[in-house]
Amino acid sequence: MKLNWFSPLPPARTGIAQYTAQILPALSARADVTLWTDQTEWNESLEQHAKVRRFEPERVRWSELNLADATVYHMGNNPFFHYGCWQTSRRHPGIVVLHDTRLHHFFAGVYRERWRDREGYVEQMKRLYGEDGRRTAEAFWTTRGGPEHIAEAYPLTPLALENSLGVLVHTGEAFRKLAGEKRWPTIYAPLPYAAATRLKKRRRSAATSASQTPYRLIVFGYINPNRRLDALLEALASFPERTRFQLDVYGEMWNADYLNERVGALKLEGLVNFRGFVSESELNCALDEADLAVNLRFPTMGESSLTQLQIWEHSLPSLVTTVDWYRELSTEAVAFVRPEHEVQDIQTHLWDFLSDPKRFARMGQKGRRILERRHSPEIYADALLKFAGQTETLHRRAITHRLSERVGAEMGAWIHPRTKNDAFNRVAEKILPLVV
Repeated sequence: MKLNWFSPLPPARTGIAQYTAQILPALSARADVTLWTDQTEWNESLEQHAKVRRFEPERVRWSELNLADATVYHMGNNPFFHYGCWQTSRRHPGIVVLHDTRLHHFFAGVYRERWRDREGYVEQMKRLYGEDGRRTAEAFWTTRGGPEHIAEAYPLTPLALENSLGVLVHTGEAFRKLAGEKRWPTIYAPLPYAAATRLKKRRRSAATSASQTPYRLIVFGYINPNRRLDALLEALASFPERTRFQLDVYGEMWNADYLNERVGALKLEGLVNFRGFVSESELNCALDEADLAVNLRFPTMGESSLTQLQIWEHSLPSLVTTVDWYRELSTEAVAFVRPEHEVQDIQTHLWDFLSDPKRFARMGQKGRRILERRHSPEIYADALLKFAGQTETLHRRAITHRLSERVGAEMGAWIHPRTKNDAFNRVAEKILPLVV
């Protein structure tokens, strides 16, 4: 099978670029893959597995795209990384992989920052969510506040799927929602991760005393407000045994000045270190030395977590928020923090860790087993390619739906609302044999 693959590529600082690097060896062993990117540079090592072609959204080589059997587009919330992918998908149908299932961040960035199109944004919100959506859009545009508070109620995700032949998602909750809408053929496959074989980590004994080296907590990734670092700092500040822990934070921060001020105000100097963005090898060393990872997310954009899979690769126990994908995780592999009781729950887990570090070490080992069993790139590649192999059927279904929508729009003006659904279903049944 020949496959077009539109995705951010390393060294882009996004988990979706890492995901592509993770899946590519298994995928290229099963298909002839062409990677398409609008980046000006990419890691040359990718070309060991696939051809890399650069494109510009306004000048795509359609004849070359049409040589493939299927095209896969990857959508996330960063408008810089995914704009070209989305624009191409609007003109060339394919399978969309939803890395975030709430895409208000993405579309707010496109309409407000890139296009400066207030009317277009408001119209889309009204079309999808009615008058309530219109009012919310106008208020959002005026205040220029962040979209986190409206992303769940107004995800705008259908805009990313309008020309989609099918959808692949990484969470059970997203699958149940999209499959239940019966609009797009949808499959679920756990996020893939090629777990490296690692040496057994150094672990201190349960008898470690406060006079010895503190236990090391780690947070890593892009640190924005939904990573709940504020709550973690507050929990540490009022924790009686806080000197028995050291917190290392790796990654870019949305507001470094604010976080440094918080550390000072909470008198956590010497216990909290902001390390910034580091190389993959340096981060791996830090994870090997860590004792407990903190991977809180609230609100989420409906994503699964590459960060969590990295944590499990290192057999680390972790604290996660009881929301969306994280809520589906085993209590034997993670410790849960409730959004409405963050400080209390974090401190409870810190006490439990000090009382029984070996129990938390077993959590990390359980996570490693889950990673190896459920997140295999080979299993993921097989599922994706099986889905992509149905392209002709998916095309016919998409044509059927578009014809039904057009007929439905015409019928809507003269069909009684109580009989509308039955009438539309009969129309779809008549259209289907025409395209099969």
